[in-house]
Amino acid sequence: MSKEITCLGVIPVRLESSRFPNKPLKDIHGKTLVERVWLQASKSSRVTTLVVATNNEEIAAECSKKGMRYVMTSPSHETGTDRVAETCSILEREGHSFDLVANIQGDMPFVNPTVIDSVITSLAQSDSGFGMATIGTPIVSREEFERPASVKIALGESGRALYFSRSPVPHWRNFPGESLVSAENPLGYKHMGLYIFRRDTLARIATLPKAFTEQREALEQLRALAHGIGIKVHIVSRESVEPCIEVDTPEDLEQAIRYAALKNL
Repeated sequence: MSKEITCLGVIPVRLESSRFPNKPLKDIHGKTLVERVWLQASKSSRVTTLVVATNNEEIAAECSKKGMRYVMTSPSHETGTDRVAETCSILEREGHSFDLVANIQGDMPFVNPTVIDSVITSLAQSDSGFGMATIGTPIVSREEFERPASVKIALGESGRALYFSRSPVPHWRNFPGESLVSAENPLGYKHMGLYIFRRDTLARIATLPKAFTEQREALEQLRALAHGIGIKVHIVSRESVEPCIEVDTPEDLEQAIRYAALKNL
C-alpha cells in the first residue's frame, strides 16, 4: 500500500496591511474574513493538518474563539511564504512531518476546497522537476487581461510557468478580436493565489534572496522562478473559482458582503 501524502495547510494572516489594515477581522455577513477562509479550507479532503499562521494577538484571540488552530510566528516576515515556512518548521519541531505544504491565501473568503484538492493532487502526481504548484484560469476579458491587479501567467509545455506578470503576457502582436476569444482560446491565464510546495522546496525558498523580477513586479513567486524552481500551473475553469473575490480593498469587502448575503452564506 502506498503511503498517504501528508499536506499541511497554512493560512498566513497579518493585520498590518498597507492597503487595507485589519482586514482579516472584517465582518462578512456574520463571519470574519479569516474565519471564512478557514471554513472553506477545512473542507479540503487532501489537507491533513490546517492552521492559521499569525504574529498578532488579536488574530490569535479570534482563532481561539472560533476553534481555529493557530501558530504564532515572527513579526519580521515580508511574505506569506516566509511565514508558512516558519510555521512548518515549528510544527516539525513538535514531531509532525509533511510531504507537501499549502499556502492558502487569507484574503479568499470563498476559496473552493475542490480547487485546493486538485492542485495538491497535481503536484503530488507531477515529476520532481516541479518543486511547487499553483492555479491558473482562462482570461476572456480584455479589461481583465490588461488590468495590473490581475496577475497573468506565461505558460510553457506540460503546464510549466515561464513567467508571472502584472502586464498582459504573452503579448498579442495581432489581437484576434474578442469575438474569437473563449475559455478554450483565452487571451491568457490569470494566476490565483494558492501555492502548494514540496517540503524541501519550501525550505529552500525561505533561504533565497529576493529576485530582481520579484521586487520589480511585487510578486513573490518570481523568486522561485529566478532561482530555477519549476512551478506547475494547474488550469481550472472560471466556474470553479467563482466568485473570484480576493479582499484587498474596502470595495472588495463590500462585494464579498453582498455575495454572502445573496447566497445566505
